[in-house]
Amino acid sequence: MKTILISAYACIPGQGSEEGTGWTYASTLSQQGYRVHCLTKKDGQAIIDPILADGQFPNLTVHYVHVPDWVNTFCNKGLTGMYFHYIYWQWTAAQLAKTLDQTEPIDLIHHVSYGSIQLGSFMYRLGKPFVFGPVGGGQRAPKSMKRYFGEFWNREWMRDVVGKVLEYVNPAYFRTVRKADQLIVTNLDTLQLARTLRPTAPVERIWDASLSAAFLPAEPIQHIPGATLKLLWVGRLLPRKALELTIQALGQVDPSVPVTLTIVGGKGEMVDQVPGYLDRYNVRDKVDWVGHVTFQQVKDYYEQSDVFFFTSLRDSCPHQLLEAMGYSLPVVTLNLHGQAELVDDSTGIRVPVDTEAQVVADLARAIEWMYHHPAERLAMGQAGYAFAKTQLWDTKIRLFTERIYPSVLTESPALLASS
Repeated sequence: MKTILISAYACIPGQGSEEGTGWTYASTLSQQGYRVHCLTKKDGQAIIDPILADGQFPNLTVHYVHVPDWVNTFCNKGLTGMYFHYIYWQWTAAQLAKTLDQTEPIDLIHHVSYGSIQLGSFMYRLGKPFVFGPVGGGQRAPKSMKRYFGEFWNREWMRDVVGKVLEYVNPAYFRTVRKADQLIVTNLDTLQLARTLRPTAPVERIWDASLSAAFLPAEPIQHIPGATLKLLWVGRLLPRKALELTIQALGQVDPSVPVTLTIVGGKGEMVDQVPGYLDRYNVRDKVDWVGHVTFQQVKDYYEQSDVFFFTSLRDSCPHQLLEAMGYSLPVVTLNLHGQAELVDDSTGIRVPVDTEAQVVADLARAIEWMYHHPAERLAMGQAGYAFAKTQLWDTKIRLFTERIYPSVLTESPALLASS
């Protein structure tokens, strides 16, 4: 039985985003004939330990990498503080990995979170066959749309600056990109960045978003057109998610088009701004803001809606888009970053991003088109469901176990040098 080390800074069962991704890789791989050691933060220990005690994953061992208390305080000190904590944790995790390798030799290392190329991983220092990714990080929010960030644009700008600085000063970045036996990126923006350090070596592009088979309905949802077009927006109310852009577009829809918007989300820095958006664009009577709801309720909203709206200004590979397509919803989004790659002309409408006025007008026309073309939007939803069926976690894990891992294990320079 091969032993795989999973580096998952974020790893918590039952969570979304990075935390859920880390746990899915570690737990699922341990059921595929591998002995898995997962290195992660202590944040998920209270949830993970009872699961492991139940014996559900006998081939999985989770190691909680501890850092000094003074380092943990940096997590709450802004972007640079979080990055410092992550890099310090990665260095400590690499030291622990070396110790583990002495008692139970590691055959392959796979870094799965954080999924940021600039932050890298110190796991290359072990000299083992090494898979890095899927990772993003090449995306930049368009400056022409900075108004939607409000007071948080400086933070977004600082993110870009720090990311660029890390490309020059963080050895975990440039050495990981150069040394990884298999580098995997999740979008074309990040591929372009990776090519600056890896112009000829293999780089694979694999979306990091996936669905569980249990989430996907057994059959496509038949969204029967009604008198009113029902739009749905789901997400955290973060500056980069640009909910205001969606609401502003709704305010420019032809008044003769009956349309409503349901907003699912009640957490994030922009929560206090939402009532002002509704008044500013005179759409309060067209919007139902339901706030934070259970995961089951989110699925209910997917099932009850007609069109999914997604106007994020920076996203690597949005999970919500796959979820919406899994529920047979056509998508209206921006022709930008990961959403431009997940959605195509058969599954939705992608609006180009040039000026604010152009984007808002094009989004409003997209809503009108969806209303006036019910047959076409239903066909888009069916195509989205078919696409979502190809993006299951089981399929992705098999891609690693049946192709990527065997290739790395037989062709890794580190392995060949030791044989």
